[in-house]
Amino acid sequence: MKLLIVKPSSLGDVIHALRVISVLRKNDRKLTIHWVIRSGLEGIVKASGLVDRHFVFHRGGGLRKYLGLGKRLRAENYDCVLDMQGLLRSAVLGFMTGCPKRYGRADGREGSTFFYQGIGPTDRKETIHAIDRLLPLLEPLGKRPAGDRLSLSFPHSASIPANRAIKDGASPKVILFPESRRKEKVWPFFDQLSSSIQQAKLGAVMVCGTSRGKGYDGAIDLRGKLGLEQVAHLVKSADLVVSNDSAPLHLASALARPVLGLFGPTDPLLYGPYPVSEANSSILRSPSGKIEEIDLDAAFSQVRKMLPVHPR
Repeated sequence: MKLLIVKPSSLGDVIHALRVISVLRKNDRKLTIHWVIRSGLEGIVKASGLVDRHFVFHRGGGLRKYLGLGKRLRAENYDCVLDMQGLLRSAVLGFMTGCPKRYGRADGREGSTFFYQGIGPTDRKETIHAIDRLLPLLEPLGKRPAGDRLSLSFPHSASIPANRAIKDGASPKVILFPESRRKEKVWPFFDQLSSSIQQAKLGAVMVCGTSRGKGYDGAIDLRGKLGLEQVAHLVKSADLVVSNDSAPLHLASALARPVLGLFGPTDPLLYGPYPVSEANSSILRSPSGKIEEIDLDAAFSQVRKMLPVHPR
């Protein structure tokens, strides 16, 4: 069977979709899986080891590139298409494949459900985790996981240069991800948390992200220096990941690494670590929805509780 997944973005949502699709790969190693992914995010799909081929979607690339992508997809003769994005541009791409078996999110927007058979919850306001919204899309393929935490291993992740990494066996590795695409989701005290962890000698701190910013004294600053394949490799070895509600939190959860999530305006029941009852994850959420009201001392106390005891 030849399957196309249309899920171009965003990074955290792609990680959710990969966890869902992992069920298919575990049950059928002969299944051929292709993926439409936005330019710049290819690394996470390649590192997953789940996808046989990917097609790059260039957002803002113009009509010619869009139609050209549709033509290339049509030539693949897919047996089934799953639109896990639920937007007009993704649904039309699925339609252009010419595949008669097209399924997608029942809560799709922009008229996308006109182009496929909608499956799953229809109300986006209903309190359902983002992964649980996608799982019903496996039903047309005869799959529905029971009791599976949907872990990923990212076997094709890329190692990090030795001069940028903390040696294995060193003190506990704490990785901080202080960024988010939305300003209101950014906790402003990551630099102070880094200093507190180091002063208490709880572990070695690494800071990751896409853009450079103010310095983190004493920490290994990898911001802007790693590709997605390398970030996946780094998170694999973490003793603790601390992140806003953003893709690194979902990556740590997928890899079953301990993660502390900091939430302001978004609901962790919808977008937090999965499963919600995960024992090695913890959430701090501002009751007011303002993430800056999460207390530094509360975050540091939770970090102390979650880190493994390390002999000195």
